[in-house]
Amino acid sequence: MKSRSHYHAALAAEYALGTLRGAARIQFEQKMHNDPELAAEVARWQEAFTQLDNQIVPVLPPSSVWKRIQHSLALQPAKFTPPARKPVRAYIGWALAAGLAALLLIPRLLVQPATPTPVAILASSAGAPNGQWVVSADMSTRSLMLTPLNAQNVASDRSLELWAIPPGGKPRSLGLLNTQQPTQLALAAKMPDPGYTLAISLEPRGGSPTGQPTGAVLYSGALAL
Repeated sequence: MKSRSHYHAALAAEYALGTLRGAARIQFEQKMHNDPELAAEVARWQEAFTQLDNQIVPVLPPSSVWKRIQHSLALQPAKFTPPARKPVRAYIGWALAAGLAALLLIPRLLVQPATPTPVAILASSAGAPNGQWVVSADMSTRSLMLTPLNAQNVASDRSLELWAIPPGGKPRSLGLLNTQQPTQLALAAKMPDPGYTLAISLEPRGGSPTGQPTGAVLYSGALAL
């Protein structure tokens, strides 16, 4: 069972990284749509890769560095370079995903003992673009993390807004969402209770002007925890 979970974690990392291609990617997407835990694993990888990208800052080396490199190359004798071996694509993709897993997850496990817990999968409503949102809760910071899967763009004059709807009650806005990357929402009030419905509606840019949903509900799902 342990090796099987590691295998699925590696596939989730490959999928989020974009190295899982062809029939394997299609099969994985089918399994992910029926497996909320696997979808949440993909969401965690997408969040990790996004944070890694945001931390990369390009640095332009001074011209003296290039001069030293050119001088060093001019002094080096020509060396025989053996022909490159043909790479095994599947192994390289798995190895890259596994290596990134070690680099990203091990420091997190050492520094952060608690991780956000998946609490809901928001599926597309009838007539809405296909896609899903994975909702994770961080009880220590009282925040929600929403990660889009197969996200669809919205018009520049529109925004996506998240609502918490109690059984038989009125929707309460939890904030606006970014359609292309994970969004962390700090909750001003208490965490919604299990049995609430979380819904994402299409609103005018900046959010609903009335404090209640005014546009179509594109995604929704029940809060499980």
